[in-house]
Amino acid sequence: MTSGRPPELAGRKATVLGLARSGMAVARLLHQHGSQVLVSDSAQSESLQAAATQLHAAGIKTEIGRHSAKTLKCDFLVRSPGVPATNPILIEARQRGVLVVSEIEVAFWLCHAPIVAVTGSNGKTTTVEWLGDVFRRAKRPVAVCGNVGHPFSAAVSDLPPGGVAVVEVSSFQLENTLLFSPRLALITNFSPDHLDRYDDYDAYLKAKCRIFERLKPDAALVFNRSDVELRRRIQGAPGRKLSFGRDTVKDMGAGLQSDHIEILDGLNRRRLLSKYSLSLPGAHNLENALAVACAATDMGMDDAIIAESLRSFRGVAHRLEKVLERGGVLWINDSKATNIASGLVALESFDRPIILLAGGRDKGSDFAAVAQPVANKTRRVILFGEAALLMEKAWAKTLPATRVGSLRDAVKAAAAEAQSGDVVLLSPMCASFDEFKNYEDRGEKFKKWVREYAAQDSEESHPGH
Repeated sequence: MTSGRPPELAGRKATVLGLARSGMAVARLLHQHGSQVLVSDSAQSESLQAAATQLHAAGIKTEIGRHSAKTLKCDFLVRSPGVPATNPILIEARQRGVLVVSEIEVAFWLCHAPIVAVTGSNGKTTTVEWLGDVFRRAKRPVAVCGNVGHPFSAAVSDLPPGGVAVVEVSSFQLENTLLFSPRLALITNFSPDHLDRYDDYDAYLKAKCRIFERLKPDAALVFNRSDVELRRRIQGAPGRKLSFGRDTVKDMGAGLQSDHIEILDGLNRRRLLSKYSLSLPGAHNLENALAVACAATDMGMDDAIIAESLRSFRGVAHRLEKVLERGGVLWINDSKATNIASGLVALESFDRPIILLAGGRDKGSDFAAVAQPVANKTRRVILFGEAALLMEKAWAKTLPATRVGSLRDAVKAAAAEAQSGDVVLLSPMCASFDEFKNYEDRGEKFKKWVREYAAQDSEESHPGH
């Protein structure tokens, strides 16, 4: 790796730490390219056993329930994003000088398509899915992958010539990148997140900024110019800089002029469409649309195709997703709001009385700092999960909240409380891992319970029908 080139993989011994989706995908990819792979996970469950059985059938060695001495007998170790830096095997690997890389680093070694990589604290998933929609409308083969749910490693082998990989990358995935260098790097915004895993906010941002550290001179760095901290961090960054924001664009990038989205490409200023024509509502989605327009233009997409996507894209599951409206009550699934900033964005998206359902596993958030903004936008707050007591104490003086045992209890309480005209908003501001496998699992369960309780309420309101 000292040469700046990926290592030869055939015959090399590789250990993959963590048997989740990305761990399985990178193990299969390395095996396809001739590496001797061992996948090791210290946890033990039926789902892990099933995954291990699948890999074993493909000729890949596995161990679950422990990390044996074999784990460090390798040429390099691939760290899955869910494995924290405090993991004893990782610490020992560093002490022994074992090369540790991330799953997206390995996928990068083997990806021959141009890569559009997207990171940031909020808006990543919407932005990558929206960009995917633009490429599909342009009939260009695209893989939307990474932290969005489909591992980058799983997408690499299927990308045809002329395709593009649009990859959502988290701070966890960027921590052990070495050569990772996308054709275009896009940063949506910065706000405190994952402070349970990082020593401080600065450490979190340094991980995010690894997305642009090795950009080639002809690569693009697309950034949100309204984010002061982001502007400061990209000073001196390599690559061509393009910005997006809700003001008039003065350099290269995207902005607003007379309520229209405009692109400035060299001396060529072009109007795409009115901001009122966007398919997704809210100031946050306006910024996402500007980011998409900026990046898609730099990737050679036609203005008409971009405008068509901005008018038509329907959004992503678990992000301000309408579940149903019954009895005048609108139920919204925003399970993907796993931090405070994302939750505040959701609250600002409605002009109706809000019953907020919040809670889960805390990530080191300062809930007291947002007590007043939450109070200003809510009629009632129902707290659930591990963080419920912490949130209740942080908000007690400003906004009295009801604390319940689980999300299902929160849905039941909201169904009993909601009145015509209300929005019941699941926007947890916390991780899901106390009660659920991931935010998708939390969102799907929420939708199921909403439909159950709403149906019960409808039957009680219309007996005999």
